[in-house]
Formats: sequence, structure tokens, C-alpha cells
Amino acid sequence: MGRFSWIVSACMLAMTGCGAEQADAPQPPEASSSAKGTDASTDELFDTDPKVAVVNGEQAATIDISLPDDIEELHPALAEEIRKRANRGTEAFIAAAQADKEAAAEKGFEFRPHSLDVNWIEVGPPEGHLAGFLGTYATYTGGAHPNVGFDVLNWDRNGEKVMTFEDFFADVETARTKVTIALKEGLLEAKRERLKDTNFNEQDMLESWVNPAFADNSGMYQGFTIARSSEADKAGGLIYHFAPYEVGAYAEGVYEVGVPYEAFADVLKADYEDAFGGTPVLP
Repeated sequence: MGRFSWIVSACMLAMTGCGAEQADAPQPPEASSSAKGTDASTDELFDTDPKVAVVNGEQAATIDISLPDDIEELHPALAEEIRKRANRGTEAFIAAAQADKEAAAEKGFEFRPHSLDVNWIEVGPPEGHLAGFLGTYATYTGGAHPNVGFDVLNWDRNGEKVMTFEDFFADVETARTKVTIALKEGLLEAKRERLKDTNFNEQDMLESWVNPAFADNSGMYQGFTIARSSEADKAGGLIYHFAPYEVGAYAEGVYEVGVPYEAFADVLKADYEDAFGGTPVLP
């Protein structure tokens, strides 16, 4: 797997000037109208050899980025998009680590080095019309526990373009309704299993986490990857990836919920009706 690694000190950062805005603490990738993720970084991390920079034995942050093994064999536009997304937020992350380290030194507090681990893999059908890629962003910023966020990229191999939720459907609003029903059912099933030894009932789950996740949140529908199928060249449906805090408490961990293509087959655009089939391979 392609891997790039940096260990960056606060002193070195001050000299190089990454140019990113400082933040109190880096956050996992946020949802946007077209895809999950933060704004793309301008730092050309992929044009240099792996670097290690430590000054006086004190590091501020580490960044470790892994790309798909066959990144060089992918369509150039797709490979470039994955590289760009893998680099999202890195400047802000480094700047925040620098700021935290300086603040800790000024106040006499212990500083815990920050870390960002980015891992992009192909998760969709290995061949056929559609492909799916998942980026996982694990962050630690000195707190009680690390956090994780996701970015997703779905690709039309025939059209050679990135796909969003809206691109698949002739009737987007109906598609959202159908996917919402399937997702809520899947989430409740998963939560019942994880919380079976607690006092939470189904109504608590709906009111506390599930319903709020869907309220006035059209960006939520973008958080899927194309699911594999029993037929290698077909898509079995959609898999939604929820980071901690999105649909449950941190202790519940990550949720991955599958939506079989039968749930939305009747509202697909004609161009994508034949892209789905077989038996879905879902979480």
C-alpha cells in the first residue's frame, strides 16, 4: 500500500510556515453538499519523498497517509482526486498541533503529540460500471481518546467521473425517502444489538440519535460507498459509514449500515439500472 509519513516539530513548522489557519482542535472530515471532507489542502505533500523532521527531540504531530495499492493504475482523474482528498485538512491539523504545543509551553502544561492517520482503500465492486473508495481519518489531539471520521468517493468507470447521491436518481426526493427508511431500520437493528444490555429502548434511540441525524441534513445522504455484490461487475447497493457521535455516543463506535439496491431500484436513472444486481454484500 502506498504510504507517506511525516513527523513534524513545532520549531520546524514555524520555519516552514504551512499557511493554514490555526484552530483550537482539528476535527474529523465534515459533510458537504457533494462529499464528506474538509476543504482541500494546497500543500504538495505527494510531490516529495517521505520526510521526518524532529527538532530538539520534541515532535508536535505525525501524519501517516496510506493510499490504495494500485493508485498508479487507476484513471488519472480518480487517482488525483484520492490524493487530494487524502491531503485534506493536513495543513490545519499541523497548524493546530503547533498552536497547542506553543500554548502548553506557555502555560507549563504537558503536551501530548498529535497524530493523524489517513487510510484510503477500494471497497466497491472490483469491476463493472461503478467503483467505491473509503477514506478513514483517525485523529488524536491530546484528549481522553482518539476520534475517527470518514470520506467517501464513488466513481463512474464508464463516464469517468465522481458520483454524488443525486447523480444516481431520476427522483431524488423519493430516493431520499426510500434510503431514509432503510437506513433507520438498519441503524435501529444495529443499535438494538449494541445496546441490548442497557436501559435504552427503541424510542430513546430514535429520539436521541437516529431522527436528529436525518433532520435538515441533506449532506448525510452523501456518506455512502458503493456496495459489492455476488456478481463482481455489479453493485449490490449502498453502504453508509457513520463516525462516532453521528448516530450514537462515542462508546458505541462506528456504524456501517447497508441499503440493498432493491430499496431504490425503481427510482434509479436509466443509465444506472444495469449497474446494480446480484446479492448485496452488506455489513
